[in-house]
Amino acid sequence: MSDLLDLHDDPTVRRVLYLGAILMVAVPFLQAASQLWPLRLSNIQWRFGAANALSSVLLLPYMGLSVLVLMSRALESRALARTVGAISALCTFGLLGSLTLFALDALQLKKIVTSAMMNAFNTTAFRVGLVTALFMLAFALMSMACFTTPRRGHTARGKTGEKHADDGPGLIVGR
Repeated sequence: MSDLLDLHDDPTVRRVLYLGAILMVAVPFLQAASQLWPLRLSNIQWRFGAANALSSVLLLPYMGLSVLVLMSRALESRALARTVGAISALCTFGLLGSLTLFALDALQLKKIVTSAMMNAFNTTAFRVGLVTALFMLAFALMSMACFTTPRRGHTARGKTGEKHADDGPGLIVGR
């Protein structure tokens, strides 16, 4: 790895990256939750608006988890990779359930939307469905990437890091 990704000897940068990634994951959800409070789960219009609000904040949490994936690779930390993989898998299944519920709510809500609001409703429903499906795929791919993280010591050189003849000269001592 290059010196840019050598985080082993720099605990300060590691802490900054961990904190930044956690903030990127948590803050958008806290902002969306503050807009959605109080919860009215039995109200179909509220659920439609909640799906709209939550689908618009998925980019930053995805980027925060991506930073953690990069850190797990740079630090060769299987535990961090597995943790991020589990969180990504939870996000994938949560988005799958959310998309299913949103589709059912949209079909039910379409019957009571006025004709003047039908175009805006269709546009919003399409955007929320598409964004949710794309992020569901992205989180699924991230989860798979995290669970296929190479074991410590497994590098591009070989299974245990052994040197091959075509790697060039190693340490040259003397003349």
